[in-house]
Amino acid sequence: MYRLTAKIEITGAKKWVFDKVTEVEITLDTEQLTDTCKITLPKRIKWDGASDIPVRRGDAVKVWLGYDDALQMVFAGYIRDVGLKTPVVLMCEDEMFKLKQKPTVKKAYKSVTIKTLLKDQGIGYKLNVMGEQSLGQYRVTADTVASLLGHLQENGIRSFFRYEDGQPVLYCGVLFDKIGTSTQVFATGVNIISDQSLEQQKADNIRLRVKAISLQPNNKKIKVEVGDADGEHRTLHTYNKTEKELKAWAEQEIKRLKVDGLAGAFTTFGYKIVDKLDNVGIKIDGKKMGIYQVKKNVIKYGTNGYRQEITLGYRVAE
Repeated sequence: MYRLTAKIEITGAKKWVFDKVTEVEITLDTEQLTDTCKITLPKRIKWDGASDIPVRRGDAVKVWLGYDDALQMVFAGYIRDVGLKTPVVLMCEDEMFKLKQKPTVKKAYKSVTIKTLLKDQGIGYKLNVMGEQSLGQYRVTADTVASLLGHLQENGIRSFFRYEDGQPVLYCGVLFDKIGTSTQVFATGVNIISDQSLEQQKADNIRLRVKAISLQPNNKKIKVEVGDADGEHRTLHTYNKTEKELKAWAEQEIKRLKVDGLAGAFTTFGYKIVDKLDNVGIKIDGKKMGIYQVKKNVIKYGTNGYRQEITLGYRVAE
């Protein structure tokens, strides 16, 4: 039987390293600005004789989890809240924690791209802006950089961090295609613990309506809607497309999304953590069911074992 192992590193006024933890729950989600990590420490944890808990909001946190001392870093961020009761619970956030405290540079543009907008804020992170994203005329009024990203998200432009080669990368865009990550294969009877939340979808049964908005150089907007009147709504933003081009783009997106495949989530073991935007192959009862981009992953570690609850996003390949 495999032995669960962990390492928690907290760095503030002093560095603390623990190899025991009661529970960890991490949520990685492409639909949210912030990834979170809840750490429940052992009741009898020792703080070198300190009477009070010596860790504070803003202290850096790193979490490694694994089996038999083969550890993989699964979270890096900062403490947001420290619980007062025993056992001590630490609520942590990823690098977005810093951007929630970073004041914006107030600036107005006659026309600006997402990349220029974010670089002008001096965020200091590597950026990966996916697709053609121009805002046209734009005025920065948000108080913090995270609030600015939240405003963009309200307009269909999502932002979130991924860790790549040990460094945080800020992703921003509407569609996140061709990320190029390696593909793990998950199969029933091998490494899928439960597939009860997976559902098979037929393209003919998928109801979808897409609103596409194109911002013009004169700051006017062209809007088109295509698809099923009673379908799930999605909004896409682009720049300087004609109405004909915009409609074709929206129809192409519907065609891309309306494919046979799977929807929902499955549970697997903790071995080799899956990140959001990773591609995963699925086999059900020996049959290949396609390759999907990961939309969300909830990682749980504790007395019930080490598990990943992976929610599928778009089908990206057969």
